[in-house]
Amino acid sequence: MTNTIAYDIPASLVAAFHGRKAIVRSPDPAELVENVTDLDLGNISFIKLLSLNGGIGALMAWGHGIPVDLVVSDPCRDLPLLYRYAPLLAVHPLRVSVPLVPGFGNVVKLAVSLNFAVKVEGGQPDEALTDEMQRIAQFYLHQTMVSEPVEFFHSLFMAFYHRDPVTLWAIQEEDPSLNRFITERGEEKLPGRLAGVESTQGFFAFLRELRNGLATGTDECAGCEFLLQCMGYFKWPRREYRCSGVKALMQTLRSAAEELRADMASLPSPEGEPI
Repeated sequence: MTNTIAYDIPASLVAAFHGRKAIVRSPDPAELVENVTDLDLGNISFIKLLSLNGGIGALMAWGHGIPVDLVVSDPCRDLPLLYRYAPLLAVHPLRVSVPLVPGFGNVVKLAVSLNFAVKVEGGQPDEALTDEMQRIAQFYLHQTMVSEPVEFFHSLFMAFYHRDPVTLWAIQEEDPSLNRFITERGEEKLPGRLAGVESTQGFFAFLRELRNGLATGTDECAGCEFLLQCMGYFKWPRREYRCSGVKALMQTLRSAAEELRADMASLPSPEGEPI
């Protein structure tokens, strides 16, 4: 059976994970090019550039078509650095990963204007951030200039449109059944915000609790119309987090998906009947 787990590994450990699906990370483009051989390219989902301070020369002449994830750590500091990566689009698909902190929306808008895909990372935003998320969701949904996906908005919108059972854990690459994180010392951890969980059993027990306990109890998750999509994503790690802002955001995406589905259903087919 094919191993579907993607291992997020440092560039120094590429050889140790040869033959396995991998996401390779480094702050230095030259280190990525040096450690990833032609034999490894077929197993690499994408590479993560952890610093935007380096040059693009090494990547321009390497691994044509390998997706590159540009990791923004400080939106204010890193915003102008995105411009230098625009020429790299001629060789590699590009995505910008930006943390859910004040100012993330400016990064999203600039990245989209440069034709970069975007991934917004993090959970449990405060009220100001949920307001900013709403504005960016409206930007993603209605601006004609948006030609690349803005995650998690895009995949959640498409899930609502197609009525697919996808969760935010999977969309955000934090589902332990799909992703794992490997430390610089070679230690295996759960991905993303789950890194502090001691084992997968703890996380899956949390999911079982949602399905079998919280989903039928008095907690905010009980009866939540978005439980199947969220599956506790916004209840981690603080269970007391109140979800009114993010539920409004998901309602915005679901309403837009339903509106599009209705519009598509009203279009005539080639034979003149609605499709």
